[in-house]
Amino acid sequence: MAGCLTAQPSSANARQRSIGLAAGVTQFDLSGTGNALIISARADVALQRWLLAEGAVSAFRPDEQFGQRRTYVVPEAQLQLQIPFGTLRPYLGLGAGYVFASGRQQVTASTAAGLRVRVAAVDLRGELRVRGFGSEFSGAAAEWTFGAAYRL
Repeated sequence: MAGCLTAQPSSANARQRSIGLAAGVTQFDLSGTGNALIISARADVALQRWLLAEGAVSAFRPDEQFGQRRTYVVPEAQLQLQIPFGTLRPYLGLGAGYVFASGRQQVTASTAAGLRVRVAAVDLRGELRVRGFGSEFSGAAAEWTFGAAYRL
């Protein structure tokens, strides 16, 4: 029908979404200090071209004082401001979530700085995420990760 508008979103207006995995090293200061492998599953959606909402779950298992070996699981949400420069998209993020370890849970807050690089249907990403543990930030970690995400 001529002059009829469609309710279908164009691909340019559709929200960009991606799911991916990242891994790297976390430098921690908890019950002891050191480095540990960290892995993360992440999903994000573009709210605007310059603003993303990300949900993530990370896990690491540090060697702590007195031979303790707990698995830390960190679900969190982050808002990320990005500056799109063609295939390069540097970003800054601010987030919050919880840390679960051996039946204990506490809040966490994080900041992130990273770079996404578009390659075909994949985003490659490098990031530094700095995190405080507990309401008084009694612990901290710096997470250096690299990963890939598939754009949906």
